[in-house]
Amino acid sequence: ALSGSTSCEFLRPAHALQLRVVCARVSPERQPMAESSSSSSTRQYTGDETKKTVLGDGITMKRMIDDAIIGVLLEDDSDFVEDVALSNFKLVVGFASVGASVVSHVYPAAFPKNWHVLLLCCLWYFIGSGILQLLLSFVELESIVLLRYKEKRDRRPYGLNVSTHFPRYQDVFTLGVTPLPSGSLGLVSAPKFKPEQPEEGEPLASDDHTQVHWSVAELFDERGVFYEEKCMDMARAFLRKYHSESDRLAGGSGEGKKVQ
Repeated sequence: ALSGSTSCEFLRPAHALQLRVVCARVSPERQPMAESSSSSSTRQYTGDETKKTVLGDGITMKRMIDDAIIGVLLEDDSDFVEDVALSNFKLVVGFASVGASVVSHVYPAAFPKNWHVLLLCCLWYFIGSGILQLLLSFVELESIVLLRYKEKRDRRPYGLNVSTHFPRYQDVFTLGVTPLPSGSLGLVSAPKFKPEQPEEGEPLASDDHTQVHWSVAELFDERGVFYEEKCMDMARAFLRKYHSESDRLAGGSGEGKKVQ
């Protein structure tokens, strides 16, 4: 009998039906260390079983983290409200593009006498779709929410552009903040979010506290259960540091308003 625990690797030979089990002995004194490390990382947080995903599904994992961050930013006692001006503009362009099809149907002439109307409606639709695609590809980029301050302060921008970055086949999630000097409609001329990939051994936050990097292993357990409360607390801590640093650089008090 082997002392301690064993880890097993199952190998299926190419021309055989039997499974061969290769067991490697694990040192008993190392096992408690791993257990204590695991328990310490989740000691104060419990995952919500209803918020669970398949590990490796990066799109769903990113969406769950994004939703938790947005929830922190739009809390009742937060400094921010969502800046919906750009969203309203996109809605107007979208409805106008779709409305072109209504014009083509109600125009009082049959084809081919209405060919010029159909041509204009098609052009209008493609122009509207092109505008929306350009906004998504070159203006919004990886933005998840656009914010404006509830109370305008000196030395602070009109609002903030909050973006996230989680590339495929990676375990590092990046949260970044860039200023919106003239609101969401001025996003085209606002500073762009450029995610930084930290190298091994580098700090998890940028020097100016505009970006922070998290390992998704801190936010999901081995079953894919999401630690939402932990994610929200980490987002609050990042926002406090960002406000503190931005106020210090702007010559303020050096202490940003606390994000509850």
